[in-house]
Amino acid sequence: MSWKTALASALGSLVVRAWRLTWRVDEQPRRAVPARAASGEGGAVWIMWHSRILLGAGTQQGQNLAVLISMHGDGELIARTVGKMGFDPIRGSSSRGGRAALLAATRALHEGRQVAFTPDGPRGPRMSIQPGCVLAASRAGVPIIPVGFEARRAKRLRSWDRFVIPWPFTRVAVRFGEPITVPQGVAGEAVTAWCNRVQGALVAATAAAATAVGRPAETPDIDPLA
Repeated sequence: MSWKTALASALGSLVVRAWRLTWRVDEQPRRAVPARAASGEGGAVWIMWHSRILLGAGTQQGQNLAVLISMHGDGELIARTVGKMGFDPIRGSSSRGGRAALLAATRALHEGRQVAFTPDGPRGPRMSIQPGCVLAASRAGVPIIPVGFEARRAKRLRSWDRFVIPWPFTRVAVRFGEPITVPQGVAGEAVTAWCNRVQGALVAATAAAATAVGRPAETPDIDPLA
């Protein structure tokens, strides 16, 4: 790691922490990650859209979540930054380092950890589920929990995912969907079917967060039912 990356990650974590203090966060249910761990229910796969990474990092910091982060582009900077915020980065994605990342994520789940995926990253299509989260949940025998994030006022970039950068002092909503249990050993067309079901659940959780802050719900670039 270069000194520039180290400095940028340190500054980045401080900026996000300070930025987060200005947000008015409405999270339902509150602090679901430690509550699940304390209950002894074991590991779980948490999923959120790639465009909501900043919202997720700001609202879920300090919960000892393991986070799957891409090997592409600025992934190293993101990994170092979230590491300083109390997350445990696992490097890899659907298109690079995927097998090793899936093994590491599955191992963490078997150990009872909570592992967060951005299943439409790192390249999209936007709001379209890739199979990694479904396969990890199936192999580890743990549920998938959709987590929707939305900000009332935000800059939405012209990137493939329309990345959301919330304005200071805005309202931010976090909504958790019902856990989805994927059978162990799913393969072939069954994986696609489960991806479609999970996608619908995450779209719904994100829409619930949008409703909470008074914004219209977003729709995926690709409708799995079309």
